[in-house]
Amino acid sequence: MMIVSIGPRAEIERVLPKVGELLDKPVITLERVRICKRDGELLADPITEGPGSVKLLIHASESARDDGHPLHRSIVRKLRAAGIAGATTVRGVWGFHGDHPPHGDKLLQLHRHVPTITTVIDTPERIGEAFAIVDAATRERGLVTSEVVPIVRTTA
Repeated sequence: MMIVSIGPRAEIERVLPKVGELLDKPVITLERVRICKRDGELLADPITEGPGSVKLLIHASESARDDGHPLHRSIVRKLRAAGIAGATTVRGVWGFHGDHPPHGDKLLQLHRHVPTITTVIDTPERIGEAFAIVDAATRERGLVTSEVVPIVRTTA
């Protein structure tokens, strides 16, 4: 099980022990992220410098749309066409963000409403181009964060 939570340090510290009690042998990782967008509002530019690579995460509902297509599919298609190094979308089971009600699949519904997380990874120099695509696609919906991903390279 993976639980992703984004918020102020004090709130994370308050709930972390309770989350740990839910699991038999929890492995917990904490990472600093920059919140770039929420519900179409630009809050900060993504990280575009530093060692390693940069990761953008786009949190949205599977029902979110961009130009009539599922948001996550549209973003991945556009990023691939732009030559970005990689992007992957995973579906969640249940989720919420901010003051929005929790969402997920329910019995007897016609459309899926599960959360999706699209992960985009590239060099700090290329992430600005990736963010321009993500920014345009998330003009109304989604939570977008960025963070530095340390890279270790080995040689054979």
